[in-house]
Amino acid sequence: MQATLGIRRLMKWLWLVMAGLVGIHVLLTVVHFQMVELPWYLRQIFDVDEEDSFPTWFSAFGLLLTSVVLWVQARRQHTAASPWRWHWSGLALGFLVLSIDEIAGMHETLNSVIEQSWAVPGVIVVALMGGIYLSFLAQLDRRTAVWFAIAGALYVGGAVGVEYYTEPYLKNDALNTLAYNLWTAVEEGMEMAGVLLFLSALLRHMKAGAAALPLEFKLVD
Repeated sequence: MQATLGIRRLMKWLWLVMAGLVGIHVLLTVVHFQMVELPWYLRQIFDVDEEDSFPTWFSAFGLLLTSVVLWVQARRQHTAASPWRWHWSGLALGFLVLSIDEIAGMHETLNSVIEQSWAVPGVIVVALMGGIYLSFLAQLDRRTAVWFAIAGALYVGGAVGVEYYTEPYLKNDALNTLAYNLWTAVEEGMEMAGVLLFLSALLRHMKAGAAALPLEFKLVD
């Protein structure tokens, strides 16, 4: 059995959903803080900073989808005995962990354990991973490597950079403010955009190598 996936159509819908969810969050935030107070449940289901919300579930889905695609790519590389097969496997595992964290909020639990923001150890982890994957990026075609780097910078900029910048809002108990809620839209929007850019570049990279490493799905007992 062979499966066909339209990359452009898939990414178009993912980008539209992302833009819609972030846009609704911003709209409801402005209306709530500048015009009229809205019911908490209406804001919560579209709040990008809430775990039980449409944006959070979409973000987790995007990360999980990317993890699955990376797993497929890793399997192809293992079949071809590629020296980079474990790097692909590591990426698949990493995106799976990020997807779980998006729902479980493990990084928020870390905040309650350590005295400083999780963004600080996050920077250390990013630096270590960057060093490990530098040679991996170098062996990719230039277009894929550039888009992977841009996607990573965008995601980390939101997850770590904006998170660290908004830390004073948490310390000053100013989370229920217009400014903070708009910053959360920037943070989560950057994270979602980074994931979608990475997924798009990954799919196109796999498409370019499909002739050398054909992809087939078989159903077995």
